[in-house]
Amino acid sequence: MITHTFLEFEAYASAVGDADLKMVLPRIDKPRWEISEFHVDEFHLQFGSEWSGNIAEGVTRPDGRILFIPLHGRHHANGMPLAENSVFVMNASSEFTISVQEPHDWCSVFLPIESALIPSNRPDSRTSSTYSVELEDQTVAKIRWLLTQLHDSIQCNPEILKKSAARSAIKDDLLNVCRNVTSANQLPASTTGRPPLSRDKVIRALRDLMATHSHECLTIEDFTQSLDISERSLRNVFLEYYGMPPRKYLMIQRLNQVRNVLKAADPEETTVTAVAAHFGFWHFGRFAGAYHKVFQESPSTTLYRGCQPC
Repeated sequence: MITHTFLEFEAYASAVGDADLKMVLPRIDKPRWEISEFHVDEFHLQFGSEWSGNIAEGVTRPDGRILFIPLHGRHHANGMPLAENSVFVMNASSEFTISVQEPHDWCSVFLPIESALIPSNRPDSRTSSTYSVELEDQTVAKIRWLLTQLHDSIQCNPEILKKSAARSAIKDDLLNVCRNVTSANQLPASTTGRPPLSRDKVIRALRDLMATHSHECLTIEDFTQSLDISERSLRNVFLEYYGMPPRKYLMIQRLNQVRNVLKAADPEETTVTAVAAHFGFWHFGRFAGAYHKVFQESPSTTLYRGCQPC
């Protein structure tokens, strides 16, 4: 098993696998992130611990499915709250958004397509790109217990994975987890604040708009006009997917962009003010206050810390 502890969010984000992923910080509560992972043949397990919230958006690998199991914290997946007994399933090449506004723990299990064992009588599971399932309390408790015990056992004794009999038993247990999840009932989609355009299409259009205007200061009006929806509908979609209204989300995105630039910049060649202005922050006092609230440090600290030798 490989276990890493990170004090920088960007390094942690780059260590999360099985998806083409973009992650942003809504706020740093404590600058600490951990991830553990191991493979059992073609299966890949990851265990994450985050001492802050997170917004993760991405697309899964094309050759398998991911079971996302919340272990601690209140998670939202594609706009739906994941209950204590919920598991989020992401099929191959699926777009997803997972947001959490507090410290949390999670586990993901990557299952190759040929091993995912989707029952033939579940056409919805084959066609839905992502969906949530609700398990009986006893079943989800057993799954969490199995995964945490597996994590702890391999962490204490990595030699387990070198024994063919043990690997075979672990693989069988993982297949049983998959059977339990894929045989459960799919949760109905949320209907809160449904705009005329489907919610998933709205999010996809939002991502495309932000990708094509990544260096511009987008406004709420840019989104409502481009998508031809009302501000109220837009707000409902953002609250469902990201747990925050669109203005706050845009602010978080811009602050994260500023942080990335400051960390890579040479303080002899640039200034915090210049970078802030580039991303639309014209009132330096308000910008500095918002930056510190999210990242628990001043923007100048980020700029000068980024140039320090390792």
